Amino acid sequence: MQCYTEILPPTGVTHAVSASFTSATANNLIVIKTSLLQIFSLVKTSKASNELSETALSQFHHPETKLVLEKEYPLSGTVTDLSRVKILNTKSGGDAILIAVRNAKLSLIEWDPERDAISTISIHYYERDDLTRSPWVPDLSQCGSILSVDPSNRCAVFNFGVRNLAILPFHQAGDDLVMDDYDPELDGERPSEGSGKDIQQKKNGQIHQTPYASSFVLPLTALDPSLLHPISLAFLYEYREPTFGILYSQVATSTALLHERKDLVFYAVFTLDLEQRASTTLLSVSRLPSDLFKVVALPPPVGGAVLLGSNEIVHVDQAGKTNAVGVNEFSRQVSAFSMTDQSDLGFRLEGCVIERLGGDSGDLILALASGDTALIKFKLDGRSVSGMTVHLLQANAGGNILKSAASCSTCLDDGNVFFGSEDANSVLLEWSHTSSTSKKARLESKQADDSNEGLSDDDQMEDDDLYTSAPGPAQSDNRIGNDSSTPQYYNLRLNDELPSIGPLRDITLGKAIPSVRNPQTNEGVAAELELVASQGSDRGGGLVVIKREIDPSTVMSLKTDNADGVWSASVTTTPGKGMSNPTENPARRYVITSRPTESDQEANDIYSVEDGGFSPFKASEFNPNEDCTIEIGSLAGETRLVQVLRNEVRSYDKDLGLSQIYPVWDEEVSEERVAISASFSDPYVVIIRDDASVLLLQADDSGDLDEVPLPDEITTSQWRSGCLYRDRVQAFDAEEGTSKDSVEPGLLLCLLDSECKLSLFRVSDMKSLAVIQGVDCLPPVLSNDPPKRSNIRETLIEFVIADLGDSSIVSPYLIVRTENDELIFYKPAFITTSTAGESTRRLHFFRESNSTLPNTPSEDTLAQAEYQQRFRPMRVLSNVSGLSTVFMPGASPNFIFRTAKSPPHITRLRGGFARWLSSFDSTEADCEAGFIYVDSQHCIRACQLPQKTQFDYPWPLRQIPLEEQVDFLAYSTSSETYVIGTSRPADFKLPDADDLHPEWRGEGTHIPDRSLGISLIKFAELSFCPRIPESSIKVISPKTWTIIDSYPLDPDEQITAVKNVNIEISENTHERKDLVVVGTAIAKGEDMPSRGTIYVFDVINVAPDPEKPETGRKLKLIGKESVKGAVTALSGIGGQGFIIVAQGQKCMVRGLKEDGSLLPVAFMDMQCYVNVAKELKGTGMCILGDAVKGLWFAGYSEEPYRMSLFGKDPEYLEVVAADFLPDGSKLYMLVADSDCNLHVLQYDPEDPKSSNGDRLLSRSKFYTGNFASSVMLLPRTAVSSEIPDSSEEAMDVDETHTKHQVLVASHNGSLALVTSVAEESYRRLSALQSQLVNTVDHPAGLNARAFRAVESDGAAGRGMVDGNLLRLWLNMGKQRQAEIAGRVGATEWEIKGDLESIGGDGFGYL
Repeated sequence: MQCYTEILPPTGVTHAVSASFTSATANNLIVIKTSLLQIFSLVKTSKASNELSETALSQFHHPETKLVLEKEYPLSGTVTDLSRVKILNTKSGGDAILIAVRNAKLSLIEWDPERDAISTISIHYYERDDLTRSPWVPDLSQCGSILSVDPSNRCAVFNFGVRNLAILPFHQAGDDLVMDDYDPELDGERPSEGSGKDIQQKKNGQIHQTPYASSFVLPLTALDPSLLHPISLAFLYEYREPTFGILYSQVATSTALLHERKDLVFYAVFTLDLEQRASTTLLSVSRLPSDLFKVVALPPPVGGAVLLGSNEIVHVDQAGKTNAVGVNEFSRQVSAFSMTDQSDLGFRLEGCVIERLGGDSGDLILALASGDTALIKFKLDGRSVSGMTVHLLQANAGGNILKSAASCSTCLDDGNVFFGSEDANSVLLEWSHTSSTSKKARLESKQADDSNEGLSDDDQMEDDDLYTSAPGPAQSDNRIGNDSSTPQYYNLRLNDELPSIGPLRDITLGKAIPSVRNPQTNEGVAAELELVASQGSDRGGGLVVIKREIDPSTVMSLKTDNADGVWSASVTTTPGKGMSNPTENPARRYVITSRPTESDQEANDIYSVEDGGFSPFKASEFNPNEDCTIEIGSLAGETRLVQVLRNEVRSYDKDLGLSQIYPVWDEEVSEERVAISASFSDPYVVIIRDDASVLLLQADDSGDLDEVPLPDEITTSQWRSGCLYRDRVQAFDAEEGTSKDSVEPGLLLCLLDSECKLSLFRVSDMKSLAVIQGVDCLPPVLSNDPPKRSNIRETLIEFVIADLGDSSIVSPYLIVRTENDELIFYKPAFITTSTAGESTRRLHFFRESNSTLPNTPSEDTLAQAEYQQRFRPMRVLSNVSGLSTVFMPGASPNFIFRTAKSPPHITRLRGGFARWLSSFDSTEADCEAGFIYVDSQHCIRACQLPQKTQFDYPWPLRQIPLEEQVDFLAYSTSSETYVIGTSRPADFKLPDADDLHPEWRGEGTHIPDRSLGISLIKFAELSFCPRIPESSIKVISPKTWTIIDSYPLDPDEQITAVKNVNIEISENTHERKDLVVVGTAIAKGEDMPSRGTIYVFDVINVAPDPEKPETGRKLKLIGKESVKGAVTALSGIGGQGFIIVAQGQKCMVRGLKEDGSLLPVAFMDMQCYVNVAKELKGTGMCILGDAVKGLWFAGYSEEPYRMSLFGKDPEYLEVVAADFLPDGSKLYMLVADSDCNLHVLQYDPEDPKSSNGDRLLSRSKFYTGNFASSVMLLPRTAVSSEIPDSSEEAMDVDETHTKHQVLVASHNGSLALVTSVAEESYRRLSALQSQLVNTVDHPAGLNARAFRAVESDGAAGRGMVDGNLLRLWLNMGKQRQAEIAGRVGATEWEIKGDLESIGGDGFGYL
């Protein structure tokens, strides 16, 4: 009984499309990351890029364009394609999105502004049996699919299966007009949307209930009987009827049969008649190169379609005229098709992506699989294409921005192009013309204007009729495609990127190193271990360091006995921060701590920040009565330091001399009142008193505080919490159309009353802006309407409205804190509603998802909290390393982050209980934009967030680029360094020293001599060689994350495994040591048998470079053994320090001898190709995964040396990765196959079905949707809810918890956790999952149960539960949570405890 939970979502982008999705005028980018849908908006920022020179930078528009995430949705399906559709009457007025999902599903979605979320219009299933009845047709899940939408949005075609074509028509206004080819002289007045509705009503006699008509499915052979092997299709531009071009062949193409099957591909254009459900063939082009694989439709001015092949690019216009360019020397050999020779480019077009550039030029940008970028320019003669040229973009023009292959692309407005990638970061590029070309264009435009002055109007009209679709300057440049200056025609600039850590190839644990500025005087905070994975491909390769919590970079630390609170503030004598000369009147930075006294009061210690340290500062007038401090802040332009105490408010000058005392209670009433909370926003401070009243103070120009009169609406109500918020982005301004730049930011007073009604007041005139009902019900949407069902409510202790964001975007959020330290986020938005013909804008708060649970306080934490009766409120931090964030102190010290690429989420601070935290910005202490806090040991730390770290996810990530692909890595425990196996592409040449093939010594090309009718072999130097990975072994120091040593391998030798193994290094003394073992494969061609080598390295100490102390490590070769057959996997085994090596079709156990050789002591014959070898440490039991023959479970005994087979997998799984998963007395194996499934196998010889253990029992199967690359068994620690209490009541509680868990790393960058679940918890979670599947609205209308395709044996096996689905329960309203918990038969605490146990909190050592 297991649970699968994603810790990190997929990061590699698979599909992308630009659309006006959230509104008719929005500029959105829709991104798919396997099964994660993200909606981005393009936002202009004034930040300029520093990556280009001033000359290149001057060509670009300012400001830059950044991507800002609006919403994201995990989908219950693997997306296979994505398209934009313009349909009638969408709720937002913008476009709709058509999503194609695995197993022949289409989902049509739109944006719903009233819900601030996506809305599913329809879902279409094409899984009918009659379509896939043929026994020779593969299953739908094994087939690719193609989705294409007509440019005029009249229909979409969906090619699924092999030869099935689904056609989905859409209703459009004025269906008889082609909007993209609209001509007012020919088509008359362009119909508006309203007139389009009238046309529909007149034509059909009724208004369409749906934006689409009924879809129908046709076999491709109904279009043309020769359409037997479709390759690619796409809708074409400039046709009055829906028309698409399709690339196909009548027989299957084959590179191996190229001499017999040459130029077999056809390109045909079909026009569809949607009413008659018929088609007409417009043109057909035959004898095209057999390696063509993709059709790309081109809009005007070029038109037609581009056909991409492995070696050539072909353009076909609307009349069937072709132009082709060969981009390497094989284009002439594989095809007899007529093409221009540009073989000197040496391009490999496999896996390339082509995208049009915006504007009227018609040029295309080509992204190669290597990451290089090229430009395709067309030569236009009017509307006819007379030729095309391809040019490689140089590095100084931005041609090297892409680091690896692109998976998708889309053209956006304002000269931006987005390239998504699964192997590196996805990039948003901006293109511009060079200055020389711009000058040339302006000159030619001026000459053209001068020449047109002498022409008559008729001549100009005729000329425009011929050349309107191609502008003059671009057309003139396109005519000179061979000009040497053409590659400099464009510059590319990196505007933004979406970070990706995929593919995760290998993963290991290493020792974490604290980040401390001065190790001699400061003590750092770090975990015991850290996860390090190899990520990326090609030049985008490197490492990624994954941590569960934030390890702050400690700048200064100060140990105290009993500090409980800390504040930091700067005071100056001149108002305002922007002083003309700060050196004349510098601000003084103070750090103020509070510590409890024996008389239940508090004393303050004051420190001045000087010379990079804390200097005690004496201030006799600072809180002499030892009253408890509530809050400290600066007012009046930082000229006053204000201390809010329980009984009074004290104001101090720069030297902390007392300036004013303002009492908290009203002297006229003579009732003593005590302050319980306070909030600052210059020049105001609001105080909530113990009698639920509000005191608002304002500092005048001189810095004196005075009470602000409040309206009766505030004075007569009871308030439990309040805060001040400076509305800099006018998020709470109800007046639509107000310019955000022209309005001064308003200050809001936000109050929560005793009935949990949230009231917003504008401080300037005390006008009530909104009253939000039912905040304690925690519903999905908050508004001024009370919740419909509100019987169950949550106890709230605090709220705050604060800005969250980074340098690209900052927006306000309502953050609510419950008595259990749970945090709920709400995003404000105005919704326009129409009532009786009048539209009104009402403020709503939409709940954001948050699946992070707080820690259950331990007994020590509760004792600390009871010892000091202090309320620890949330801390609003305006700038922490460039992030606007909120921190919650206490037992769950959490930062609330929101970046431009992520929604609000919680990231924990390392160190357990955090007593207090404040912002700390000090240049003197070298701690700019930092924070200062008191940890659980009363130590005061001035810190910064770790540098070069991403906070886009709940787990912080740090990417370490190495500019080459890292295939394997291991942590050398003896040297505390990382040993990696890297590779980079290199040319492959046949070996010259082969005696069996002397002709290889003059390696050349095969040139047929057609004049004699025979084929002769003429040898010449081959310049376009195949590419193979060239491997090397490198050592990386975790102190600086730099390469400190390298061991190159032979060009034909590839690394297949790198492991850190405890090996016996002496046969006499039996001494053992942790060494690094590397397995390699040597392949020199198909005609020569492969061999392998086993290397044993030690990372030794050497004299370091004085300027680089981390270079004191070097690889030393201890042992080396050449073996027959490639070494494909290895692992340590047994208790004597031996290793098991998979070599060829055998698995051998070897030991290291004194002479450096590796002596085999036991072996086992295998079947085909062993790619997994894992041992259950210390037991001698191992699993051997064969890529074809399934999983073998074997054991190794040492007396005598012997390998024994225990059991086999009877289903012959395609093992990609595997590992053990012990669960008490049961032994499970977790296997990831090539179809993204996880299989749970069990070794149970007592089960009759296992044939005495010979058969491994298949207990369950679970579809993850992610292609696994690594499966790793890790220890598990108890989570906070599993830690038993020492009280007597805890004696009856079962203290056992799961000791192991499995981490699954995937190709798309996702990281998942498989946890064994106890029987009682499994029943609760399984029942909860059943309830959620039936009650939750699933995005895009997809079926969550069918997506996971859970299978079990129905006996001892139970199906794996989906942790991602279970965590949706946490985002429900309080009433809904209680209802579903009641149906499950469990309490809310039990469900939360179960959800905590299946999350990532079991990694207590990370």
